[in-house]
Amino acid sequence: MQLTATQVFHHRWSAALAAQDAAALRGLYRDDAVQLSVGTGRTLVGAEAIAAGYAEVFGVVGGITTTGVESFTDLGTAYVAESRQTSGFAQALAYDVFALHDGRARYHVSGSITPRTATALPAESATPGQVFYRRMWEAKRTRNAAAIAGMLTPDAVQATVRGVLRGGPAIVQGEQRAWQYNADRRLRGLSAFVEGPNVLAAEGVVNVTLLETPFDMEFYEVWLLRDDGPAALNVSGLINPRPEELKQRLQRIGAQQAQAVQTVAYGIARTIGPWRW
Repeated sequence: MQLTATQVFHHRWSAALAAQDAAALRGLYRDDAVQLSVGTGRTLVGAEAIAAGYAEVFGVVGGITTTGVESFTDLGTAYVAESRQTSGFAQALAYDVFALHDGRARYHVSGSITPRTATALPAESATPGQVFYRRMWEAKRTRNAAAIAGMLTPDAVQATVRGVLRGGPAIVQGEQRAWQYNADRRLRGLSAFVEGPNVLAAEGVVNVTLLETPFDMEFYEVWLLRDDGPAALNVSGLINPRPEELKQRLQRIGAQQAQAVQTVAYGIARTIGPWRW
């Protein structure tokens, strides 16, 4: 079986983590790379700083071994992996989103699906990431397709547990399909928000009530912006319930409800309400 470029990169990254090889990890990141850790709220800029961060982690927990990959979505020059990892400190189900350039990481966002850790939210401000996030979810709340289109590049890519959409127009059409189901959407709040140059990550809980069936869903999402402007990539996933758990829940309700709830629930990153800390 021939591996894709992203699969090869992920194998090299995982092997370096297990070997506690900070030098090898340094070589996997571009000099201008940006790394966000949603679990710690830390932003590192530059390959040297990122390698030093790995060395610090190894000094505390030792090597980090990937024991299994639950899902891997290959987007060509980017990917998202949900992996089971073991260290001398703990076992975890983690998510990692990488955007590559010339075979090395330009952006890397990591977070934990389990266990969950509390992080401090930043104060609401006018930083580029926060401004973009507020504008995007306000446009979704008001069902403003033109505003959403204006915040996406023509070649934008969106990846959710339901699938991959390529191109700004296709992403907007996906939003409009979700709007056909008049669901009550309420963001209970964000549990994490981290940003760096041209990248942001958030975790939170959204409540969706559709056909008198309420759902609370904890999610993660990552946005890559182009020069602090429109978004070129959006990746989202389910923390709780997990995709298979959600599928089982949907199977316990009527066929009509299942179809409608699935449309909204599987697109949680497209249905969040207004900005709330």
